[in-house]
Amino acid sequence: PQGLWLTSKIWICRDNDLHKLLFMSNGIPDGTDLAYYIKGQKVLGGYKQGNGIVCSHCDTEISPSQFEAHAGMAAKRQPYRHIYTSTGRTLHDIALLLANGQNLATSNSDDMCAVCGDGGELIICDGCPRAFHAGCLGEQFVPTGDWHCPYCKDKFGPGRKADGESRPILIRLARVVKPSECETGGCVVCRANDFSVATFDDRTVMLCDQCEKEYHVGCLRNSGLCDLKELPKEKWFCCNDCNMIHVAMQNILLKGTEVVPASVLSIINKKHKEKGLIDIAANEIEWRILSGKSRCPEHLPLLSRIAAIFRECFDPIVAKSGRDLIPIMVYGRNISGQEFGGMFCVVLIVKSVVVSAGLLRIFGREVAELPMVATSRGNQGNGYFLALFSRIERLLFSMNVEYLVLPAAEEAESIWTNKLGFRKMSDER
Repeated sequence: PQGLWLTSKIWICRDNDLHKLLFMSNGIPDGTDLAYYIKGQKVLGGYKQGNGIVCSHCDTEISPSQFEAHAGMAAKRQPYRHIYTSTGRTLHDIALLLANGQNLATSNSDDMCAVCGDGGELIICDGCPRAFHAGCLGEQFVPTGDWHCPYCKDKFGPGRKADGESRPILIRLARVVKPSECETGGCVVCRANDFSVATFDDRTVMLCDQCEKEYHVGCLRNSGLCDLKELPKEKWFCCNDCNMIHVAMQNILLKGTEVVPASVLSIINKKHKEKGLIDIAANEIEWRILSGKSRCPEHLPLLSRIAAIFRECFDPIVAKSGRDLIPIMVYGRNISGQEFGGMFCVVLIVKSVVVSAGLLRIFGREVAELPMVATSRGNQGNGYFLALFSRIERLLFSMNVEYLVLPAAEEAESIWTNKLGFRKMSDER
């Protein structure tokens, strides 16, 4: 939840040099609206002016670090990764665009490939904000003139442009949850939303790096949970359970692939027999957990396959900036104040090919969420989803997680409730 921690002094220096580009003549224009976000919520607004940011809190031009302090986070976070423009880009993202020679006045496109999640030399779609590597699309050359990605090509004939503004494309999905009308968040102990500005004291807010709950430093002390004297330099967990879950997930990531139990394999082969397919051998089906945030080169081909399965099975989930959130969640990126670094991908692999995948985030022992799960269309009906779901259940059971929640489309509700034992949650809950 805290984003990427930079532990190398060399990298910190490079980032500082990179961020200077924001305030040069071809950087962010004066008057650009900026905002500091915490857990998807706007905490403080302002606008770029000269070499700093004019803060709405004090109406004074201050540095990004001071702007972060005025947002109540002091030295806890990294300002350039949590200050956003109205287009949904962080200051760090914009600095990377400038370093690559891109013009901010014309660039509304993604800075990551919609297939593999990496940056670099990208082909930009003229119909939506998506961007791609030529290699990820199987292209042998970079197209010239107007070009539309595979998601937009059916909407535009040869040589046609979209009527009116072409981007962003906004798609309404029935499964999007309406925001709560009541105020949420705040300290777990006192429920208050106030926080200390600039200094470390009893009203400084700590966020657990696993469950993402918020605590005032004073409330932690008064309730006997923790007596902090300064901001922790490493990850901070509110309890032993959250620490245990974090360690367990890191160990599972390092373990790599694991074979499925014989009981699960027998269910799959029963499905295969019913469909006249060849049995799967015990060493031909495995499951594993991946983290897009880790940027491990070994994981990238699998993550690309996961993103492709989700795109095949779901409509895009589009942010206000026009960017599709699905690949951003898969690769554990952050956008528009929404932080997906805590997302893990759980996959089922048959004969070295990912056939079923789910996104999983664990908020401590109380609850985990499964926002998206799918099986590739050519492999549906073979028992792969049930095999994957059984592994997810066992994983959560081993960590003593009490509840698993997920958003279900109306047409799929009966599958979750009648076949898998879920209960529909009330709006209040």
